[in-house]
Amino acid sequence: MDRYAQLESVVREQMVEIDQLRATISQKDQELGAVIAWVAGDAGALETLQSVYADPRTSQTNKVRAAIGAIGYEIAKPAAVSVVIDFKSRVHDARMTTIEQRRTEWSRQDLDAPTPARILGGDHEGEALGPADPAA
Repeated sequence: MDRYAQLESVVREQMVEIDQLRATISQKDQELGAVIAWVAGDAGALETLQSVYADPRTSQTNKVRAAIGAIGYEIAKPAAVSVVIDFKSRVHDARMTTIEQRRTEWSRQDLDAPTPARILGGDHEGEALGPADPAA
């Protein structure tokens, strides 16, 4: 009878293993069905990768692989920005602005204003040379 109990135990262990294998096969069939539906359907590669890593039945390794494949498309990369400056044009524009400012200042000046008494370090009308009146 002891031999009979031992064989019965082995059969139970085998049945547990067979049930686990059947569950694995069923899961793989579902995964294969999803891939076939993707190939035949409208789902894109990104949607398929997202469904793989979101599926709770998927193994951890497959989830990580699917996430690695999808991350480059889920998160937008910053756009490349190139700044092109035309130095010659900027200098020209700055010079033209300065010229216009100076013209405006010159146009505001009163041209009829009296000339200052001292011109180039000397007095006006030769006063630096001495009084014009000898009696003074």
